[in-house]
Amino acid sequence: MSKRRNHSPEFKARVAMEAISGRKTIQEIAADHSIHPIQVSQWKRQLLDGASELFTRGKKSKDKEEGQAKEAELFQPIGKLQMELEWLKKILSSSNARELRKLVDHDHPELSVSRQCALLGLPRSTLYYRPTPVREPTLRIMARINALYLEDPCSGSRRIVEYLAREGIPISRDRVRNLMRRMGLRAIYQKPRNTVPGEPSERFPCLVDHKQVTTVDQIWATDITYIPLQKGFLYLVAIVDLFSRNVLSWKLSNSLDTEFCLKALEMALEGGRKPEIFHSDQGCQFTSSDFVARLQAEGIKISWSGRKRCYDNILVERLWRIVKYEEVYLPAYSDVWEAEISLARFFWRYCHVRPHSSLGGRTPHEAYTKNEPCSSRPELTISGAVTVQ
Repeated sequence: MSKRRNHSPEFKARVAMEAISGRKTIQEIAADHSIHPIQVSQWKRQLLDGASELFTRGKKSKDKEEGQAKEAELFQPIGKLQMELEWLKKILSSSNARELRKLVDHDHPELSVSRQCALLGLPRSTLYYRPTPVREPTLRIMARINALYLEDPCSGSRRIVEYLAREGIPISRDRVRNLMRRMGLRAIYQKPRNTVPGEPSERFPCLVDHKQVTTVDQIWATDITYIPLQKGFLYLVAIVDLFSRNVLSWKLSNSLDTEFCLKALEMALEGGRKPEIFHSDQGCQFTSSDFVARLQAEGIKISWSGRKRCYDNILVERLWRIVKYEEVYLPAYSDVWEAEISLARFFWRYCHVRPHSSLGGRTPHEAYTKNEPCSSRPELTISGAVTVQ
């Protein structure tokens, strides 16, 4: 049984900060630092959870300081061989796994590779591990699976395999199943539990009835979708007013966590308006205590899609289809920055220029603000946060 990989706190913090910046996908960061993508997501989550502890006041207790002093004395390198002490001097300036791997001497006459790894604090699995980014052919297959799923959301892995076989793409069902699971795609059909929530302390009923939506700010809805890139993928969340179809806010993230959903909610509430009802599915991001508490603090009624209610969020799903067919699949984004700029332009055009027949030829922004059509170009917002002229 292989030992668990160990990395220095400085290395973890540096990788986590790079993931939080959102300038690269998780796969690109993992390839740059020779680690697994899952570790990048875990370190990002740990840094966000423990950030508040950095600002807590108070000193350490005297007992804790004495205990740390005794522990340091117990682990002093007493009895180490002089040869090992001299060899360990080389690692004083090393802080990450890539540099530590360079210090391992496979031809050392007295120290075995296992002993060197133990002295360096470097697991042997990390020494021999060579991460591989998501290959471009795999990304193309994922994009095609996503397109087929949009055309036929009732398709499972079996039917997707048949679709791909007709297009001359031989692929096994196991691989299709794993890729669909990675992208969060599930066939729509009746089953015992359609969505597994994040174990919320309180549950909320579904309050959405599309026939009863008669005014703006009556119901806001949200959902998350997958955005493919040439080197990885991103997650997109948007908050939509169901009456006007206006996209109130949106946010991109390289990991599927709660923070970017909360930021999108904050941006939607910045305008000073709020809905009577906020609707979502029972994904762990929207059922988390932080997200629920923020809605309750504003006095907003919470609505969750339940069993046999797959059409409650159909207007947001329709938005995803428009976004992907009219924007995402055409340019094939190369990186996060290009995706963010292009999506900003598209959402501006969708809300301010594109007329909707269901709104009597008005744009969503006109229907939401009840303004007359205007020819002037409003401000363009990246992820609903930074204004660009």
